Amino acid sequence: MDIKNNLATSLLVTIILWLGATHSASAEPYFAIQKGMHCSSCHSNPAGGGLRTTYGNAFAQSELAKRRIGDGAFWTGEVTQWLSVGGDFRASYKDVDIPNRSTTSDFDVDRGAIYLEVSIIPGRLTLYVDEKVAPDEIENREAYIRLNSKDAKWFVTAGQFFLPYGLRLQDDTSFVRLATGINFANWDRGVQGGYVSGPWSIIASATNNSGGGRSSSGEQVNLISSYVTANWRVGASFNVNNDDAGDRTMFGFFGGLQTGPVAWLAEIDSIRDDVAPGVTADAFAGLLEANWTIFDRHNLKLSYDYLDPNNDISEDHQVRYSVVWEHSPIQFLQARAGYRLYDGIPQVDAQNRKELFIEIHGFF
Repeated sequence: MDIKNNLATSLLVTIILWLGATHSASAEPYFAIQKGMHCSSCHSNPAGGGLRTTYGNAFAQSELAKRRIGDGAFWTGEVTQWLSVGGDFRASYKDVDIPNRSTTSDFDVDRGAIYLEVSIIPGRLTLYVDEKVAPDEIENREAYIRLNSKDAKWFVTAGQFFLPYGLRLQDDTSFVRLATGINFANWDRGVQGGYVSGPWSIIASATNNSGGGRSSSGEQVNLISSYVTANWRVGASFNVNNDDAGDRTMFGFFGGLQTGPVAWLAEIDSIRDDVAPGVTADAFAGLLEANWTIFDRHNLKLSYDYLDPNNDISEDHQVRYSVVWEHSPIQFLQARAGYRLYDGIPQVDAQNRKELFIEIHGFF
């Protein structure tokens, strides 16, 4: 694997995207960049993800969808003044080509989740539940109670929730999500508090240490802070995970930039694990992503993922190139198709695979 060629390729992709963008853009964190908003503008959770707010549902039915079908009123998610519901469902077809193995093709259900929010005291005290219903067994992912200040700038949460760290990408296979272990496959129990107002968002949590995909002995602390403007944002994350089997410390930086029709996302993370007394292993993960609306309601996502699992071992890094097309023909329905090329060490066939996928995403 040629490092110089990889860097040259990624630079070329970046230049082509920058020069070729000519249209106005219109899913995921890049929507927040395009709109110049915090993730909490579209999602009930202050850290983003899960149940959509009234604005988030309105956005899905108007700005995101190519056209709106039906003559009924807009869906807001509010069943009553005290109860809101929502959900996500992703089904896909995937073709995987691994060197020296037979190509595999499968239809699958990737994710099914139902969200429920009870406004015990509207605007102040909320009970929230995120329940995974597919694939396989039913499993609770989030269940917490949240108290908001009167001005809605401050909040405190207690229960089970996803940890506040980095960009909340829906793609858990991205290296920055896999390497940190903080993704939609891992959650934790504890307390969380934060401040979201104007351009600032600051969220901290103290929990058990199982949220990074590790064991359940010890505890961990997370902190994420971001500054948001109409066209750009910057943020930083920090995690300390104390474990009898070995501590972990992570810190990272992320950002977003709107350049005409292209919304850019970037994240870098440094990860240090104590693998033995006096012995540490350092890893590095990075992501560069561009989202470009090539024409009305059609988004082209190009991304470059980088992972160095151990800085002390040379030539063990992995990269991934992704091209994904996204389109929402009607409200609450999105089609996605993509191709991913993995480039890793030659001795591990799975690190050099090619993936082709088609996905249908239904949500409300």
